[in-house]
Amino acid sequence: MRSTSRVLTREKVENHSTDLQALVCSPTPMGIFQQSLALRERGELHTMALDIFFDVDAPPYRWLGHTLKHKLRKRAFPQIDRRFVRTRPIGALTERLRSRLDDRLDKSVFRHNDGFDRWIARNLPHFGNLVVAYESAAMHSFRRAQQLGIPRILYQPIAVAEYALEVLSNEAQRFPQFASTLRYNWFPPKELERRKEERQLADAIFCASSFTRRTLVEQGVLADKIVVEPYGVDQSLFRPTLHKYPKFSIIWAGSFTQTKGIIYLLEAMASHPVPDMELVLAGYPFGKVDPVRAYEDRVHVRRLGHVRRGQLAEIMARCHVHVFPTILDGFGRNIIEAMACGLPVITTPNCAGPDLIEDGVSGFIVPIRDIDAICQRLFWIHSHPDEGMQMGERGRLRIASFTQQDYRRRFADRVEQVWYSVRGFNNQLIDGGGTD
Repeated sequence: MRSTSRVLTREKVENHSTDLQALVCSPTPMGIFQQSLALRERGELHTMALDIFFDVDAPPYRWLGHTLKHKLRKRAFPQIDRRFVRTRPIGALTERLRSRLDDRLDKSVFRHNDGFDRWIARNLPHFGNLVVAYESAAMHSFRRAQQLGIPRILYQPIAVAEYALEVLSNEAQRFPQFASTLRYNWFPPKELERRKEERQLADAIFCASSFTRRTLVEQGVLADKIVVEPYGVDQSLFRPTLHKYPKFSIIWAGSFTQTKGIIYLLEAMASHPVPDMELVLAGYPFGKVDPVRAYEDRVHVRRLGHVRRGQLAEIMARCHVHVFPTILDGFGRNIIEAMACGLPVITTPNCAGPDLIEDGVSGFIVPIRDIDAICQRLFWIHSHPDEGMQMGERGRLRIASFTQQDYRRRFADRVEQVWYSVRGFNNQLIDGGGTD
C-alpha cells in the first residue's frame, strides 16, 4: 500500500492552513491588494507591506475633497483591515524628493526598491512566516528569510530584464524619436545581478502569463519552479453593451509607451485600413514625448485622459475593438477587460494574449511589429460586423470564469502548495483521505 504520510490531503490542508501567516510586500501596490485579500480570506495573511497606504474612510482622510480622495485611492484598499498593513512613508517620501536629482526615473525606482527591501529584511520574522515579494525588491528579504528558514515566493510581474533589454533596444533603434517613451529598457549590471539572485533564492516564482514564464526559463529557471496564474477581472463592471459609438472605435487603455507598441497601432491607423474610424485614448503620455501628437494629422483621436475604472468600463464597452500590439507585458489587464466587454481583441504573443485568446476564434494574435497584420485584422472586423461580435462573445465566454474571486482562490491555493511543499509535504492535492 502506498504511504500517504507525506501527501497533502484536503483534510490536512484544512487542519493546518492556519499555520501559514504570510507577508505580501511590494513598494508600490502592483497586484498585492488582491493577493493579500486572497490570503486574508483564509486567515493566512499576517502583513501586507508597501511604502504608503491610505485608509480613506477614516479620519482625517474622510473629510478630504472628492478629487484628492480619488487620487489617494490608488494607495487604498478598504477590503484589507488597516491593522494588517505596514508602511514606510518617510523612506518613500525621502526617495521621492531625491528622485528629482536623478537623470533617469529608473535610478530612483531601483534605489527605492532596495531601501524597501532592506526594511522588510529587518522586520523578519515579525512580518510573517512566508514571504511573497516582488522582483527587484526581494534580494535582502530573501537572504534573511533563507537564514530563518522562511519560504520565499518571488512575484515576476513582467518578462525578465534580460529579455526586456534585448527586445526594447531594438525598438529604440527603430523609432529613436520615441525612445524616451520606452519603459523597462535600462538595467545596470548591479540590478541584473540582483534580479538573478532573487530568482535563485526563491522557492517558487509566480507570474501571470506563459510569455513571462518562457522568459524565465530562457534565463535558466527550472520550469517546475514557475507558477502561472492569470489575473481576474471585475465582470460586474466590465460587461458588454449594444450602445456603440457611431464611428468604428478602437480603444487604447494605458500609458502611451512604445513598450506597449502604440506606434504600431498608430502606423496601422494612419494607413486607413478602415474608413471613418477613431482612436479612443484612455490614458496619458509616458516620457518626454507624446507619440500620439505625431499622428494626429492622419488619425482621428479622442483623448479622454485619466478615467476611473467605472468610466473605463463604460467607454471600453462602447468601442468596437481593442488593439494591444505590445512588445513587452507581463499580462495586459486591458486585454481581459476588453474581452469581458465582448470586444474582439488584437494583440501579440508578448503578453497573456495566447493564454486567453484562440487565434482567429476568440480574437487575433499577430506578430510583434507587424503593421500589415494589424491592418488586415481591423479590416476583417470592420467588414464582418456580425462575425466580429460573435468573436467578441466567444472571447467573453472564454474568460467568464476569470473573476477576481477566482484569481484569489487560485493564488491562495498556490501559496498553500508552496508552504506545504517547503515544509516537507508533497504539494499534490488528492481528493481521498489517506492514512497519516
